[in-house]
Amino acid sequence: MIVGPCTVVSGGPEPLVYDNAAVRVVGSHIASIGPLGDLASSHPDEPLWPARGRVLMPGFINTHAHLAHGLARGLGLRTGAEWRRYDRALSAEDVTWGVQAALIEGIRHGVTTVVDFHRSGACLDLSLNEVIGAAERTGVRVATCYGAAEDDTPLERRAAIDECVGFAHDLERSQRGRLRGMLGVQATTLRGIETLLAEAMESAGGLAVHVDLALDLTPAERWTRAGSLPGTAHPALWAHAERAPRGLLGAVRERGDALCATGGGAVSALVREAEVAWGSDDGANAPPVPEGALLPGIADAHYRRLFVAGARWASDHFGEELGIVRPGAPADFILVDYRPATELSPRTLGAHLWHGLLRAPVSGVMVAGSVVMDNGVMVSVDEREVAVRARECARRVWERLG
Repeated sequence: MIVGPCTVVSGGPEPLVYDNAAVRVVGSHIASIGPLGDLASSHPDEPLWPARGRVLMPGFINTHAHLAHGLARGLGLRTGAEWRRYDRALSAEDVTWGVQAALIEGIRHGVTTVVDFHRSGACLDLSLNEVIGAAERTGVRVATCYGAAEDDTPLERRAAIDECVGFAHDLERSQRGRLRGMLGVQATTLRGIETLLAEAMESAGGLAVHVDLALDLTPAERWTRAGSLPGTAHPALWAHAERAPRGLLGAVRERGDALCATGGGAVSALVREAEVAWGSDDGANAPPVPEGALLPGIADAHYRRLFVAGARWASDHFGEELGIVRPGAPADFILVDYRPATELSPRTLGAHLWHGLLRAPVSGVMVAGSVVMDNGVMVSVDEREVAVRARECARRVWERLG
């Protein structure tokens, strides 16, 4: 398939911009980038996906999401206790339709890869299969885990870890390339981080660990146990880095792990000290749109948060060069209805992202060479059916919560 004509934004640490270009996709990967006329004449039998002058760029990578939390939208949950009660109220059916609805929301905003942190106490042995089933139906690339929480009993934590390990190995044996399993731990105290990681590492067997820092620290609390974190075979992913004390962030960076942040003002301060990726947490599965004045360095930091930090970790985890449009990379990209009135080049890309490109509607989405949305219409699933079924599930969950 040939996609064009379009303006191609390559993504990656040193982005390139190709005007009046086209992208040729063979199988699940990008084969070449060049002028539409040249590609079409060289491959006359290949179908054309008309881009109509849109911007083609890498799909976004959401490095920390609670996909099943979308059914709580409107409940106004705030505290950890409220969310734990919500998680326990979820059935396997609720997970199926809630996750599909969240993934569709992401597709509409250009999200092609999601790292999900899941908990649903009433269906531990079913829920990860429901998450992966939803990902297969929508066509999105997903890594998921069932989180072992510090507030769980030791037996509950062990059950969560064992479920993750067995599930991840089953996925690996089935060779479903878009889907991955990992270990998840949710820490509420600094002391709990060491305990949870130690328990997880006993069974990890090379799996990546997704750490959800559900910390609520006083200003006086510090991380003082340098070198006490257990080693991991694969870089861990630490969510809510904006909540972590600086000592812990330093220890995590020394290990070569990835940081993810979901807040607003706190993130602006954090990115000046460390490279962080974007995560939606339990909010909208959509990349953050920048606000305020475009100050020097801010646009570049926002670009790296969306296109570099998360892509680096995800590429390592999925074994594919994600977050970039170039030959050999997976065909994970989006078409954006953005036709700039001024120069779009590497020099001006930050300003376009800040003022317009991230606000423009996404019209087309491809993941691993498969079209999942075309001209604003979902191809992989019936979006209206998913919305109806998700609302039915949400109503039942709300009734269970009283």
